[in-house]
Amino acid sequence: MPDSGKQTVLITGANGFVGSRLCRRLLDDGYRVIAGIRKGCDDSLIYDLNLERRLGDINKPETLPDMVDDVDFIIHNAGLVKAKSKEQFAKVNQEGTRNLLVAAEKNKKLKKFVYISSLAAVGPSKKGEPLNEDSPLNPITEYGRSKAAGEKETLAFKDKINVVIIRPPAVYGPGDIEMLSFFQTLNNRIKPYLGNWRRKIQLVHVDDLCYGISLSLKANTASGSAYFIAENRSYSYCELVEYLRKAVGRITLPLYIPGVTLRIMAFMSESIMKMMGKSPMFTVEKANEILDNWEVSIERAKKDLGYDSKIPFPDGAQETVYWYREEGWL
Repeated sequence: MPDSGKQTVLITGANGFVGSRLCRRLLDDGYRVIAGIRKGCDDSLIYDLNLERRLGDINKPETLPDMVDDVDFIIHNAGLVKAKSKEQFAKVNQEGTRNLLVAAEKNKKLKKFVYISSLAAVGPSKKGEPLNEDSPLNPITEYGRSKAAGEKETLAFKDKINVVIIRPPAVYGPGDIEMLSFFQTLNNRIKPYLGNWRRKIQLVHVDDLCYGISLSLKANTASGSAYFIAENRSYSYCELVEYLRKAVGRITLPLYIPGVTLRIMAFMSESIMKMMGKSPMFTVEKANEILDNWEVSIERAKKDLGYDSKIPFPDGAQETVYWYREEGWL
């Protein structure tokens, strides 16, 4: 029987990298966690957890009322990070978000709706000028544009539902697939220098992100508030690569790839994947994203949520390498 004394949190996309770690965090924090997942999805990352599962698909509105019923909080974490087209991004990241909000509005018990957006919705920063939550949205990728559209859908409900937007930068940590290729490259004794080595990049360890999301549930936040949840400092690209090298423990050879070369490689990769009918991950837009500055201020999250990061990148990278090796990924 469910523990009626516990507050209930529904997490969409609970079976993924971030979602599964978030389930564990909120269970430890004393919530009754409900995993909102699609029928037939791979739920191996949460199979060992004592939580309720509810089936629903954000692109099938008829499946959502039962999924969102009688919960105190909804964390909308489901979404696409790669797609075959901008229409596919929009269908899931924008329309799917709207569908979930429409269903959530009918739940009169709901205390807060947390939308997990992305720094990509805001776009890159200027050198030496970290972004803050008042910075205008200026995404440079289709993914970023779809997340910005998801934010706008969320804000359209701010007078009906207490909504909060969380914007993480690139997320890494045990279980991550998207940054695995960087670890593998260094593990293969190649140290890649891509474009401008001095550009600044801010990341967030998955457990710091989950900590920040947990704080957002408890904090007295104004509806429509947005927060950057990231490590409390940025790194130059050169620093990040060296910390990664130390984490994998290899002697490496430097490989210098100018920005224009990286864009050509991305164009070729994108074209081949599209011809094969697959969703490309390494696109020209992705190359432009990699080559830019990504710095944010977390001062508002510190002030309103009491958040500060706990895991510096050198420690987080080492922990991630240990996990990859235990799982046979490296």
